[in-house]
Amino acid sequence: MSNILFVLYHDFSANSAVHVHNFANQLAFLGHTTAVALPKGEDTGRQLGEQRYAVRLFDDIDGDWSELFPNHCPPEIVHAWTPRENVRLFCEMLAGFCEFSLFVHLEDNEELILEANLSESFEDLLESDRAFPRNLSHPRKYRGFIASAAGVTLIMDRLERFVSAGKPQLVLWPGADPELFYPRPRDADLLANLGVPPRSVVFSYTGNVHSANAREVRSLYLAAAILDREGTPAVLLRTGRDYCDYLGPDSTWARKVSIDLGQVDYCEIPNILSLADVLVQPGSDNAFNEYRLPGKLPEFFAMGRPIILPRTNVGHFVRHQEEAWVLPKVDALGIVDAVRTLAANEQMRERLSAGALEFCRSHFNWSTNAAKLEQFYFAVLASTKPQSHAAAAKIST
Repeated sequence: MSNILFVLYHDFSANSAVHVHNFANQLAFLGHTTAVALPKGEDTGRQLGEQRYAVRLFDDIDGDWSELFPNHCPPEIVHAWTPRENVRLFCEMLAGFCEFSLFVHLEDNEELILEANLSESFEDLLESDRAFPRNLSHPRKYRGFIASAAGVTLIMDRLERFVSAGKPQLVLWPGADPELFYPRPRDADLLANLGVPPRSVVFSYTGNVHSANAREVRSLYLAAAILDREGTPAVLLRTGRDYCDYLGPDSTWARKVSIDLGQVDYCEIPNILSLADVLVQPGSDNAFNEYRLPGKLPEFFAMGRPIILPRTNVGHFVRHQEEAWVLPKVDALGIVDAVRTLAANEQMRERLSAGALEFCRSHFNWSTNAAKLEQFYFAVLASTKPQSHAAAAKIST
């Protein structure tokens, strides 16, 4: 059995942390010793449930392994959760303490994330001498970091364009915790306590808003406003953090049809999702969405509610009108039309609910997906050697 260290680019408030938490736990169930390293922050993930792994900040890891692994030995496998600059620099530092096999996980088009956050084209950023934020990937160094890995895991198959030919890779999907996320009736008392008007169409969106998805989340507010204006009371329940202004200078119209719950404990999210008539992932097949798998989608499918999806990422894998309601573009008008269609067809709603649960069982199972990850690790290890410090140091070039 191995010592496995996951390296996160943010603390446990990030959606990615749910993935790392569960893979670390599942690998621990399989007999490995696991740990998670964080760049900073006080959120140590206790709200996610039982942790069968140690948690330490980057600055607290100095080559003394006794607080991470009971056998006092260093990690044999280091899984960098995205090639963000703070992760890359930590792995370079770690290579000064020990030898390990490096794996890198890709879950976004990092170049587009850079463009969206820095408001410059990637081509211009490549030529820039500016200092780059460490919570983003470095435009000139992140590809080399990926190339230095023994193997690469991808959350979506299209991310393979960022991986050099011949590099071992695995498409690795997340899961949904069946003890938290499962079909349950709407809680009438909770609806009343939240102030949701009777007979309202309810949307639930549990996710952060940032520059890359701001327009998409805004479309949910617009859909609720359109329905409400045209005589169908509608409410959007929102959780998560807002990292940009996306509703405009006068957000009164949006606040009338929404209830902002802010950051909530992870165990409260299923209750909020269960209040929804439909679960909607807004968006279209663009350079942002085609490379990612929104972290909330496994949980949407596990709840057994009808799901509305754009024909991108997971939308390429589900069957329209069987496992989800798939549209070329899920914008405000598309959401309104879909909601009206489904409201008038109870048989279709039941079919989509059953199909969502079956898709979840087949694709979003933590234990099954963790077993695939374990197999991938050892298939790669069988054909490679751990990195030496000298080899790992090339990451920075």
